Amino acid sequence: MIHERIRSLRKERGLTQTMLAEKVGVSAQVVSNWERNYTSPDLGDFSKIANALHTTADYLLGLSDQQEDEMREIKQLLETKGYDKPVFFDKKAWFGIQQDEIKQIDNYFRFLLQQKHIS
Repeated sequence: MIHERIRSLRKERGLTQTMLAEKVGVSAQVVSNWERNYTSPDLGDFSKIANALHTTADYLLGLSDQQEDEMREIKQLLETKGYDKPVFFDKKAWFGIQQDEIKQIDNYFRFLLQQKHIS
């Protein structure tokens, strides 16, 4: 499964084996071996592969069917805009929050997004 997911995502992202190899820090032959299921990535390479393919190690390992790591991408986008530690990425801040409060937050974000599309 790992080899299929690496190959599939690499192609979806428009990367050659050489390009993926450069991003991960291995040779193109190593990537080829992964994709043909001759060898498996080292444990240390999984996070590099996941980052290069904009996915999660859980997806690569078959532990999740969610391809995109949306939260990481949103966090990176916010960091590029100068928000290095927004409160909604502070796990401790979310403990004890009530369901109705989550709904209020969701409604507010939907409102903000709607206002942006109206302008």
